[in-house]
Amino acid sequence: MRQVVQGAAALLLVLLLAACDQQAQQEQPGAGSSAKSSARSDADAERYARDRELCRSTVAEYTKQRRNIDDSRREVFRGDYDRYGRGDLPETMAAYGDTRSTDRLIERCMEQHGWPAAPKPWWQKIGS
Repeated sequence: MRQVVQGAAALLLVLLLAACDQQAQQEQPGAGSSAKSSARSDADAERYARDRELCRSTVAEYTKQRRNIDDSRREVFRGDYDRYGRGDLPETMAAYGDTRSTDRLIERCMEQHGWPAAPKPWWQKIGS
């Protein structure tokens, strides 16, 4: 039993070291920096800005449409919210939800255009 636990711990350690080594290799910048790589990074920056603006406008259109639907649905019960003292709560929560969903939608759109999302720490992944 003890040998199995030690073997599993050794395997886990080897896998962890391999993952760290692979991540370190990915983070190292390219060996040769030249005018060609500078021109490419400028082109990539322009493409990124163009793709980001396209995603932002697409998400804004979608969010506007969803907001209109939600507002018209909520308008039916507007009197009840005011009567129970929760007049601004639906708008506040909707704005917060829009902000969170807009960020996620833009990130997904950028991934579809070939721009991977920046890695998040584990505590930011919880609840997303």
